[in-house]
Amino acid sequence: MRWLNALLLGTVLSLLTGGVAVHSLFPAVQWIHSPLHVFLETLGAFTALMAAALLTLLKVYERIPARYIWVVAALAGMGVLDGFHALSQELQRFVWLHSLAMLLGGLMASLIWLPESIARRAVVYRLPLVVMLMGIVIGSAALHYGPLWSMLDDQGRFSASAIWINVLGGGLFLATAVYFLLEKRHLPIQDSPIFFSHYLLLGTSGLMFPLSMLWDGAWWYWHLLRFAAYALVFLYLFLLSRSEERQLFMLNTELEARVKLRTHQLKTELKERKTIEKMLKHQATHDPLTGLFNRNELERRINDDIARSIRYQHPLSIFMVDIDHFKEINDRYGHANGDRVLRSIAFELERSLRKTDYVARYGGEEFLVVLPETPVTMAVELGERLLRQVANHRANLGDDSVSLTISIGVASYPETAKAWHELLDTADGAMYQAKKDGRNCLRIAQSLVS
Repeated sequence: MRWLNALLLGTVLSLLTGGVAVHSLFPAVQWIHSPLHVFLETLGAFTALMAAALLTLLKVYERIPARYIWVVAALAGMGVLDGFHALSQELQRFVWLHSLAMLLGGLMASLIWLPESIARRAVVYRLPLVVMLMGIVIGSAALHYGPLWSMLDDQGRFSASAIWINVLGGGLFLATAVYFLLEKRHLPIQDSPIFFSHYLLLGTSGLMFPLSMLWDGAWWYWHLLRFAAYALVFLYLFLLSRSEERQLFMLNTELEARVKLRTHQLKTELKERKTIEKMLKHQATHDPLTGLFNRNELERRINDDIARSIRYQHPLSIFMVDIDHFKEINDRYGHANGDRVLRSIAFELERSLRKTDYVARYGGEEFLVVLPETPVTMAVELGERLLRQVANHRANLGDDSVSLTISIGVASYPETAKAWHELLDTADGAMYQAKKDGRNCLRIAQSLVS
């Protein structure tokens, strides 16, 4: 930043000393070129208005202090009046419009010395627009009616009114330059040298006005100073806007990356939550040892199935299944191997059932099999097949294996009973009868239906 400030200061000093040199070396040389003057003034007006627009944009996004509203107003007013100045061909109006631009711009710029609280008032935000409209009215009136005072004497020299208006405007610009020189501690570090140089150039152009005549070297030179002042601020604000745009792009890219990352995290969390919910649901409805339905889920399902059977008069059967001599297996081989036996029987029960059937661990070594749409005769056939399948199966218990048998009690709706608890009780009684009859057999529950 120091080398940039040094380069800027060197350029401004060169421009200022150049004006003295031009006035000293070419005091009476005149070069009349109206199209070039119109081009410079039009370009200057456009540059001033664009700088005002960029400053307004930066102010909207609060990237610059509130007091810069006075800078915006100065640029807006000067840009409008310089545009009318470029359109004017009559010399009195020509000088009058330029002088008003200097005075209005200097007056607006010098208001930066006012307290920050004034600049923050809502009514002040409309000031640039008001100044632009005022410039349009003044410029239109000047083109139609002419200046209020004479700007040139009979010899074509600038009148006292023109000189004092420009000197006053130049003095106000220099006062503004002093503000940026003294208040740089309270302003963005890169702004102070830019706006100090901007107002120093404008102020110097105003003070050079009395030393010039129409179309002479000094006259062209202070036009150059004004244009350089506009271009300096415009270029700086353009680069600053590009920098802000790049920062916003980088911020947007970073935010998009964060959103993408967070979206991925949320999807992962949602997936994990669904997995946990599925696991919890499974734990709530299944026996942790065998993986079969637990008693709560069994009762929920069987109540639905019995209600459906009653509504549509369809048959339903159940098996109460108990592992024979299970206590002896636990006592001889240990509870860990007893658990293996339970899992083995659960596997045999599940693989022997149809897709519409389901099995649950009812408690201890007891299992309950539900056979929807199955009458008692078909249930008996399925039960006998299940007895043979289990009897032919051997459970692996470490280095040993054992043969297993089961006892089955069968109950059916509507042959045996018409309520769930009645079906359960009768199936349980039939299962105990099978055990009394020697185990590894099936017994049908006695009917409770009269």
